[in-house]
Amino acid sequence: MAINWDILKTQYLQANRTTQLDSLALNLTRIHLLARSGSDEPVAQHLVRESQFFIEWAVPNIDLETEIAFATELVDLQRLLSRWKLGWSELWTNETQRQEVATLAQQWCDRIHGHCELLAG
Repeated sequence: MAINWDILKTQYLQANRTTQLDSLALNLTRIHLLARSGSDEPVAQHLVRESQFFIEWAVPNIDLETEIAFATELVDLQRLLSRWKLGWSELWTNETQRQEVATLAQQWCDRIHGHCELLAG
Protein backbone atom coordinates (compact mmCIF):
# COMPACT_ATOMS: atom_id res chain seq x y z
CA MET A 1 0.00 0.00 0.00
CA ALA A 2 1.99 3.00 -1.27
CA ILE A 3 0.91 6.22 0.38
CA ASN A 4 2.27 9.67 -0.28
CA TRP A 5 2.42 10.86 3.31
CA ASP A 6 3.24 14.45 2.31
CA ILE A 7 0.02 14.77 0.31
CA LEU A 8 -1.99 13.15 3.10
CA LYS A 9 -0.42 15.52 5.65
CA THR A 10 -1.25 18.57 3.54
CA GLN A 11 -4.87 17.45 3.16
CA TYR A 12 -5.15 16.54 6.84
CA LEU A 13 -3.80 19.88 8.03
CA GLN A 14 -6.15 21.79 5.71
CA ALA A 15 -9.16 20.23 7.43
CA ASN A 16 -10.68 21.80 10.53
CA ARG A 17 -9.88 20.28 13.90
CA THR A 18 -13.14 18.38 14.26
CA THR A 19 -12.62 16.75 10.86
CA GLN A 20 -9.07 15.84 11.82
CA LEU A 21 -10.24 14.17 15.02
CA ASP A 22 -13.09 12.46 13.18
CA SER A 23 -10.52 10.97 10.78
CA LEU A 24 -8.57 9.59 13.73
CA ALA A 25 -11.75 8.22 15.31
CA LEU A 26 -12.77 6.60 12.03
CA ASN A 27 -9.39 4.87 11.81
CA LEU A 28 -9.86 3.56 15.34
CA THR A 29 -13.32 2.26 14.43
CA ARG A 30 -11.85 0.47 11.44
CA ILE A 31 -9.08 -1.02 13.59
CA HIS A 32 -11.74 -2.15 16.06
CA LEU A 33 -13.77 -3.91 13.37
CA LEU A 34 -10.77 -5.53 11.70
CA ALA A 35 -9.33 -6.73 15.01
CA ARG A 36 -12.68 -8.20 16.06
CA SER A 37 -12.93 -10.16 12.83
CA GLY A 38 -9.22 -10.94 12.49
CA SER A 39 -9.37 -9.94 8.84
CA ASP A 40 -7.31 -7.68 6.59
CA GLU A 41 -4.24 -7.57 8.81
CA PRO A 42 -2.23 -5.34 6.39
CA VAL A 43 -5.06 -2.80 6.34
CA ALA A 44 -5.28 -2.76 10.13
CA GLN A 45 -1.51 -2.35 10.39
CA HIS A 46 -1.63 0.54 7.92
CA LEU A 47 -4.44 2.21 9.92
CA VAL A 48 -2.31 2.04 13.06
CA ARG A 49 0.54 3.83 11.27
CA GLU A 50 -1.77 6.39 9.68
CA SER A 51 -3.33 7.10 13.08
CA GLN A 52 0.12 7.72 14.50
CA PHE A 53 0.69 10.31 11.79
CA PHE A 54 -2.68 11.95 12.46
CA ILE A 55 -1.76 12.39 16.11
CA GLU A 56 1.73 13.63 15.24
CA TRP A 57 0.23 16.24 12.92
CA ALA A 58 -2.62 17.28 15.25
CA VAL A 59 -0.84 17.74 18.58
CA PRO A 60 1.30 20.77 17.61
CA ASN A 61 -1.90 22.70 16.84
CA ILE A 62 -3.48 22.08 20.24
CA ASP A 63 -3.51 25.00 22.67
CA LEU A 64 -1.64 23.49 25.61
CA GLU A 65 -2.83 26.21 27.97
CA THR A 66 -6.47 25.22 27.56
CA GLU A 67 -6.26 21.61 26.37
CA ILE A 68 -3.29 20.03 28.08
CA ALA A 69 -5.40 17.12 29.30
CA PHE A 70 -6.54 16.25 25.78
CA ALA A 71 -3.03 16.64 24.37
CA THR A 72 -1.81 14.27 27.08
CA GLU A 73 -4.50 11.76 26.11
CA LEU A 74 -3.40 11.88 22.49
CA VAL A 75 0.20 11.27 23.55
CA ASP A 76 -1.03 8.26 25.56
CA LEU A 77 -2.85 6.99 22.47
CA GLN A 78 0.31 7.51 20.44
CA ARG A 79 2.23 5.34 22.90
CA LEU A 80 -0.42 2.63 22.70
CA LEU A 81 -0.31 2.65 18.90
CA SER A 82 3.48 2.40 19.06
CA ARG A 83 3.26 -0.66 21.33
CA TRP A 84 0.83 -2.24 18.90
CA LYS A 85 3.10 -1.49 15.96
CA LEU A 86 6.19 -2.93 17.67
CA GLY A 87 4.49 -6.18 18.67
CA TRP A 88 2.18 -6.45 15.68
CA SER A 89 2.96 -9.95 14.39
CA GLU A 90 2.42 -11.59 17.78
CA LEU A 91 -0.49 -9.33 18.67
CA TRP A 92 -2.47 -10.07 15.50
CA THR A 93 -2.03 -13.85 15.70
CA ASN A 94 -3.05 -14.04 19.37
CA GLU A 95 -6.86 -13.99 19.59
CA THR A 96 -6.94 -12.60 23.14
CA GLN A 97 -4.52 -9.78 22.36
CA ARG A 98 -6.30 -8.96 19.11
CA GLN A 99 -9.63 -8.71 20.93
CA GLU A 100 -7.99 -6.39 23.47
CA VAL A 101 -6.88 -4.20 20.54
CA ALA A 102 -10.49 -4.15 19.34
CA THR A 103 -11.76 -3.10 22.76
CA LEU A 104 -9.12 -0.42 23.29
CA ALA A 105 -9.57 0.99 19.79
CA GLN A 106 -13.30 1.41 20.41
CA GLN A 107 -12.69 3.00 23.82
CA TRP A 108 -10.27 5.51 22.30
CA CYS A 109 -12.70 6.22 19.48
CA ASP A 110 -15.41 7.02 22.04
CA ARG A 111 -13.04 9.34 23.95
CA ILE A 112 -12.14 11.23 20.79
CA HIS A 113 -15.80 11.54 19.81
CA GLY A 114 -16.48 12.91 23.28
CA HIS A 115 -13.86 15.58 22.77
CA CYS A 116 -15.34 16.44 19.35
CA GLU A 117 -18.71 16.95 21.01
CA LEU A 118 -17.10 19.36 23.47
CA LEU A 119 -15.54 21.28 20.57
CA ALA A 120 -18.87 21.49 18.77
CA GLY A 121 -20.86 22.42 21.87
